[in-house]
Amino acid sequence: MIDKTPIYVDFDRRRELSMNLNAEILIRNTAEPGSALWQTIGVEKDQNTGKDRRTLDVNLDNLKVYLWAMLQDDAKRRDEKLTVEDVGQMITKRKWVTQAVVKITKALAAYYGDEQGEAEAPSGK
Repeated sequence: MIDKTPIYVDFDRRRELSMNLNAEILIRNTAEPGSALWQTIGVEKDQNTGKDRRTLDVNLDNLKVYLWAMLQDDAKRRDEKLTVEDVGQMITKRKWVTQAVVKITKALAAYYGDEQGEAEAPSGK
């Protein structure tokens, strides 16, 4: 069952993230084609299994795009015009990047219906 619990981020004010078809289309049309929210930055051995495991990091350019797209409904409710650059300027504390990653991942999981694990990010054009 898809979780409909609101997901909020607290930056300059409390804002609600909405991952829906409109947000997915905005992401697909704005993000670099073929890029994702996560990028591989290396490989390391898993100490338990001995197998190689990708080391991931957040693609910060795409983080802004995902966040911008998911904040559009909230902005519209307040007659706010929100650009991708506005979102970048809104995040003035590094810990807010971590908050955004956690909340975006949760919103993606709810949208795609994932029960556990990481939701697959929509691919670009």
